[in-house]
Amino acid sequence: MKKFWLLGLLFCTVVSFDACTTDALPEPVALPCDGLTPTYEADVREIVERTCAYSGCHLGGARGLYNNYQGLLPDIENGGFRQRVISMKDDPVGGMPPNYAPEGRDEDLTEEELKIINCWLEAGHPE
Repeated sequence: MKKFWLLGLLFCTVVSFDACTTDALPEPVALPCDGLTPTYEADVREIVERTCAYSGCHLGGARGLYNNYQGLLPDIENGGFRQRVISMKDDPVGGMPPNYAPEGRDEDLTEEELKIINCWLEAGHPE
């Protein structure tokens, strides 16, 4: 009985070591923000001006005056901007821009715009 137990232990040990030597690490995957370092002035300002900072929204109407970087800063720092633009993007009312945006205004951000804003926030929202 002891002999079978030792043979079983030896078999498991050999199989374990063999499995470790044939494992290969997966190829590294590029992260969404690799090589992308957006700034407010170069990349984000135009998106905010077109989709957020207009009369009746964040240029008189909704809380927050998004006509410049300093106007955005309080909502960025408290997490509200990320919550409404990134986390709630598919919510027709709470997500920004909202689905009730005036005619001629975007109701959704493109995937590229979302990526730019997300990477900008991840990088510490440089001006």
